[in-house]
Amino acid sequence: MGPNRSSALAAVSGQEVTGSGRVQAYGFGAFRLLPGERILRRGDRVLPLPPKAFETLLLLVRNPGHLMLKGDLMKALWPDSFVEEVNLANNISLLRKALGDKAAAGSCIQTVPKLGYRFRPAVTSIFGRGSAAVSTPAEEAAERATRFIALPFHLLHGDERIEFLGRSLPEAISASLAGLRSMTVRSSLLAARFAEGQPDPRRIAQEAEVDLLLARTILCDGDQVRVSAELVQAPTGTLIASYICQTKRDSIFEIQESLVQRIVEALKLRLTERERRTLNHDVPGSARAYEFYLRANHLQRGRSLENIVLARDLYRQCVEEDPNYAPAWARLGRCYRFLEKFGEAGPASLELAQWAFHRAFALNPDLSVAHNLYTQIEADLGSAQPAMVRLLARAETHPNDPELFAGLVQACRFCGLLDESVAAHQHAQRLDSKAVTSVAHTFFLHGDYERALESYGATSGYYLDAAILALTGRDAEAAGLLAQRHASGVRTGWMRTLIDSLGASLEGDRAKSAGLVRQALAQPARDPEVKFYLARQLSRDGSHAEALETIRELVTEGFSCSTALQHDPWLQPLSRLPEFPNVLDAALRREAEARAAFLAASGNRVLL
Repeated sequence: MGPNRSSALAAVSGQEVTGSGRVQAYGFGAFRLLPGERILRRGDRVLPLPPKAFETLLLLVRNPGHLMLKGDLMKALWPDSFVEEVNLANNISLLRKALGDKAAAGSCIQTVPKLGYRFRPAVTSIFGRGSAAVSTPAEEAAERATRFIALPFHLLHGDERIEFLGRSLPEAISASLAGLRSMTVRSSLLAARFAEGQPDPRRIAQEAEVDLLLARTILCDGDQVRVSAELVQAPTGTLIASYICQTKRDSIFEIQESLVQRIVEALKLRLTERERRTLNHDVPGSARAYEFYLRANHLQRGRSLENIVLARDLYRQCVEEDPNYAPAWARLGRCYRFLEKFGEAGPASLELAQWAFHRAFALNPDLSVAHNLYTQIEADLGSAQPAMVRLLARAETHPNDPELFAGLVQACRFCGLLDESVAAHQHAQRLDSKAVTSVAHTFFLHGDYERALESYGATSGYYLDAAILALTGRDAEAAGLLAQRHASGVRTGWMRTLIDSLGASLEGDRAKSAGLVRQALAQPARDPEVKFYLARQLSRDGSHAEALETIRELVTEGFSCSTALQHDPWLQPLSRLPEFPNVLDAALRREAEARAAFLAASGNRVLL
């Protein structure tokens, strides 16, 4: 166990300091645990605990829902001495008596045989400032980031030459402001819902949950582009500031730069030196490059294969015109990865994607869009743990970026940290209740199929909803969904294989289903989560040994799924195979390593 892990687990005394202040107490059920006073209360009653028993409880409470290995607990509790394991067992026994637990599978402390213990109740952290017990509502309101949305600009006279600016210019403004710690910026997808008609600030304030909105018009007159913009306090409809920016069409970036600077000045934002560098860092080398970039952004929003191909080509033109424009490299990398994963581009496109992201990071290590978009590639290539650690570090300086926490949903899930993945989703939704994450897949691995289906329904469905229906005995509904996907011409590649194999299995042709899966697994494409679903399909079709071997490969490659391996109904037959305990043990150990990295990266402060 490395030094970072030791220090993370050894923090058993004093008060924990987080971005929200000091943790004065932890609440679970009828209990309150006060670290600073070393007191456990149940209502008005103080429950006496020996010092080591109190420290054991504090470690468990600070890591709710997580498997805490016996060895790690003992090293944290007795760092400089050798003690027998029975000492830890005695502490657990004392705690169970105090908490009213009656067995190893009790409602508070669960024993995981041969491995360790898990604290089961949901835990609430109660924060304070200095000696204060809890932050007041006024303090919380004062410290809350300003929630901002830039609506699509209306085009006057419908000039086709600048049609792309209506959505892409506000999106670019939002991307610049998203790098500021004091701002929480709503996505362009949400902003698009309010594109039609005259904006109603009060309705937008309620539905988008924002404090400020930016909106108005664009006019093109010859080679001149004129933008009239208004910054409005959304809940009241009060006009804060209005701007008129006019420039030549070949100097469009000046409009973005001017509007961002004026918004910062109007809000009297106090920028750090890093934030100032971020705002001034990514300036396109030419107006031509910036127009290519904005046009590509406009196309990329469609997410069809045809649109992504067109966007890729425009981003290429952008970086050919200006090789030092980092945002274009990041978005180009996303296009390459999309086409490799869902199109027919092949492995070379993945290499190009990696190179494009490396170029973006080399030009601007703080580029938010690059950090957010690169997570999926890292996770797919077996580096979910480094991705998780990187994003947690970013969260320290960019705590109000919903996209960052959406990335953490995937990274934590691939590490097998399902509770942490759900916590990242909840954090993203606290910042933006309309934020879209991949949490449906987390709920699925957790066995919470109702919430998985509910969450997946908010996104474009491809496979998971049909798989849930089939798993829960609703075969006819699942077959109907799959038929719709076929009719709509679903994407090619592994996603099509999942749909085709499940469809064949539902029709009773398990041999065809297993054959399709084997054919897909023989391909070099990389997508651990899809590979996991293919393994489940093999198990459903009776190819149990192949399914377990596929999951063993997944664990070796960095995708861990111990909870599903133990509880997924389609995977239950695997538990009877001789190799099952070894595969499960490897998954549990990989997850314990990831949890140690999570703690060392202050993940418990960032998310829990």
